[in-house]
Amino acid sequence: MFRCKQFTVTQDRCAMKVNTDSLILGSWVNVGAAAHILDVGTGSGILALMMAQKALSSSKIDAIEIDDNAAAQAAFNFDNAKWSRQLSVYHCDICKFEPLCLYDLVVSNPPYFDEALNITNAYKAQSEARNLARQTSALRPDTLFSVSNAVLNERGSMYCLYPSSLDADIVQVAETYGLQLQRILYIKHSKTKSPYLCAFHFIKSSSASSLHGCKNTQEQNTLVSKNILTIRNEKGDYTDEYKALCEPFYLKF
Repeated sequence: MFRCKQFTVTQDRCAMKVNTDSLILGSWVNVGAAAHILDVGTGSGILALMMAQKALSSSKIDAIEIDDNAAAQAAFNFDNAKWSRQLSVYHCDICKFEPLCLYDLVVSNPPYFDEALNITNAYKAQSEARNLARQTSALRPDTLFSVSNAVLNERGSMYCLYPSSLDADIVQVAETYGLQLQRILYIKHSKTKSPYLCAFHFIKSSSASSLHGCKNTQEQNTLVSKNILTIRNEKGDYTDEYKALCEPFYLKF
């Protein structure tokens, strides 16, 4: 069980537990006045719950989850949250999801491990559910961006996480599906470490492809907000910037 300031996440039936990555992404998302929000691959429901805490009381948050146990767990967590009337979970494959509306915001902490970097017994011993939650074969970036484009309102926002080593590729794929990069957050474990993860903020634009063709790379880069978040300082404590970002949710801050 993971406790946040305004809600609790039960996760014993979920392959992927609440982690720092999800907390950072959910804290970083600018919900604004979004009336309809979609969480793709919700798992325990942590991101959907974070969106509910940040959103207007009239906002509706839908969540998609393909795994049986995780979908049931997310539904339980939603039913026990104070925003239960705003939250709904759909147990289905994202490619078979039939939305009842267009969304102002899509958020996802997708699987992004193509395969084990090293063949280890620990990796071999992973459950089928955990493999499903970790492998891009279950939700490829092109599938995520294609569906996001299809379900978003014009100028709607899309937020996601991918390894920093893939940043250029992810941006290119997103642009192919009409999603223009607005902000990127490079995430580092410590000051001396290189970024290991990126949080991306894209905006849907029917003119994204034409804009990409009209501007050179240098001009595009000047339009994108780029920042770095360091999680721990030299003493191993959480940095002030990390605490400030996650303070609305993290029980210790």
